[in-house]
Amino acid sequence: MINLLHAEWIKLRTVTMNWVLGIIAGAFPLAVTLLTAYFNGDSSEFGTSDLASVLGGTTVVCALLCGVIAAASITSEFGFGTIRPTFAATPQRLRVVVAKGAVVVLATTALATVVQLVGWFAGSAIARGRGATIDLAEVPTAVPAMVGAVVLTALMSLAGYGFGLITRSTPVAVSILIVWPLIAEGLVGGLLGLATDNDDIPRWMPFQAGIRLALVELVDDGPSRLMAGGYFGAVALLLVALGAWAVNRRDA
Repeated sequence: MINLLHAEWIKLRTVTMNWVLGIIAGAFPLAVTLLTAYFNGDSSEFGTSDLASVLGGTTVVCALLCGVIAAASITSEFGFGTIRPTFAATPQRLRVVVAKGAVVVLATTALATVVQLVGWFAGSAIARGRGATIDLAEVPTAVPAMVGAVVLTALMSLAGYGFGLITRSTPVAVSILIVWPLIAEGLVGGLLGLATDNDDIPRWMPFQAGIRLALVELVDDGPSRLMAGGYFGAVALLLVALGAWAVNRRDA
């Protein structure tokens, strides 16, 4: 299994697209957070909650891009046929599925952790230099939101990997991963809410619930941070389980 994990790590880090997406995923939230801290740090209204909210909100983009990396890590193998020698060398396909998923999720989680640490410490230093008062003790939900942003990235990568296993197509998997959480899920949740006269339904849609992990303030009646993480995590694991079952059932 160690050799398999090492092989999957080599595959992940030697693909140029993964580096490009990884750099964008890390640079976008950091750039927005640091620029916001610089230009708004001299405002008396800018504080800890604002900095944490910007960092958490922009991490959603990081999570989606990490999901794209995870999806492409498996769909590209099916697209180019390189999965066949991998399965020939390791006939137990589930070991390949687990190894590839573990490597990509750990890599994206590490990236999200670096983004949160650099974004917070660098952003708070810049904001303090501009005159703002930044103190984590003032906002008890700031640390849970930053931890939640890391968890969201891991689960989004897991969901993207599941979509990749199921569809075996990079365009299809990436389209679903981007369009469903950002557009389709909101529309479906809204329609279901209107049909059932229940305003809480949109907040309980899987990806919308997952995004709540990175929010500093949960002001509505939706799921709690812990419940949202468990719910979205269960959905992501279900997608991977369905994908693994499909890989075992279909030809490579």
